[in-house]
Amino acid sequence: MTTIDATIDPPDLEAAATLAATAAGSVPGVHALGSLLGRASDAVRERVGLARTAPGVKIDTDRADGVTATISLVVDYPHKLREVSDEVRRAVRTALEPLGRGRVDVDVVVTGVFGPFDRDVVAEAEERADAVAARASEVADDAKAKARDVADRASAVADDAKARASEAADDVRARSKDLAASASETIDTAVSKTKDVAAGAAAAVNETVRQARERVAAADAESDIAAADRVTEGLEPERTTPAADDRGDVSDVVAEALEDAAIDIAIAADEVRADDKTPATDSVQSVVEDERPRP
Repeated sequence: MTTIDATIDPPDLEAAATLAATAAGSVPGVHALGSLLGRASDAVRERVGLARTAPGVKIDTDRADGVTATISLVVDYPHKLREVSDEVRRAVRTALEPLGRGRVDVDVVVTGVFGPFDRDVVAEAEERADAVAARASEVADDAKAKARDVADRASAVADDAKARASEAADDVRARSKDLAASASETIDTAVSKTKDVAAGAAAAVNETVRQARERVAAADAESDIAAADRVTEGLEPERTTPAADDRGDVSDVVAEALEDAAIDIAIAADEVRADDKTPATDSVQSVVEDERPRP
C-alpha cells in the first residue's frame, strides 16, 4: 500500500514504492511481499486490472527531513526472521537513498512463514481467478452468439414481413387498377346505351311530331276547302274548331311517344345497375299507368 503526500509528485512516489518492492523481493528468504491473504487478494485484483503497483510496500512522506518505508513480507522456512528482516532493511534503504528525500527509515513486518507443506493460497487464488475469468469469457461468448442469432432471426423476420407487405401492396394496386378499369368500362357502356336510347327516343318524338303536324296541316286544308265550298254554294260557314279530333289524336300520339322514351331510358338504367333492387322500368311503367288518362 502506498501513501501519497500532496507535496510529492505521485509518479516519483510510485517509483519509490516500486524500487523498494524490487529491492525487498530480491533478498534471499523472502517468499513474497505482503501477507498471504493480502497477496491472494492482490492476485485476484491483478486479474481484473485493479492490483496495486507495489503490494506490501507503504511509503510515508509526512516528515520534512526524510521518508519512511514499511515493508510487509512472508519468510521462507527455514530462514531466520531476524536475518531476513535486517537484510531487507539494508536493501530498501540502499534503493531509496539516491532519490534525495533525506533520511530513509525502513520498517519490516513479517506477516508469516511459508513452509514446504503449506498451501500456496496465492497460487490457488490465481487459479480460481483464472477459472472464473475463463467461465466469464465463455458466458460472454455464448451471450454474444445468442445475441447474434436473435439479431439474425429478427432481421430475417423483418425482411419476410417487408416482402409480404410489398406483395400485398402490389396485389392491392393491381386489383384497384382492374376495378377502376372495369368501372370505367361499365360507365362508358352505360353512357353509350343511354345516349343511344335518348337519341332513339328523340328521333321517335320528332317523327311523331312531324307526322302529327302533317295530319293537322292536312285537316286544316280540308277544313278550308269545305269552308270555301260552302261559301260558293251560299252557305254560311260553321264557326267550329277545325280537325278537333285530329288535334286530340296528335296529343295522344306525342304523349305515348314520350312515355315509350321514358321506359326505354329506364330499361337502359336497369342494365347499368349492379344490385337486385326494384328495376327502374317497373317504377316508370307504374308512373306512366297512373298518369295515363282513363277512357
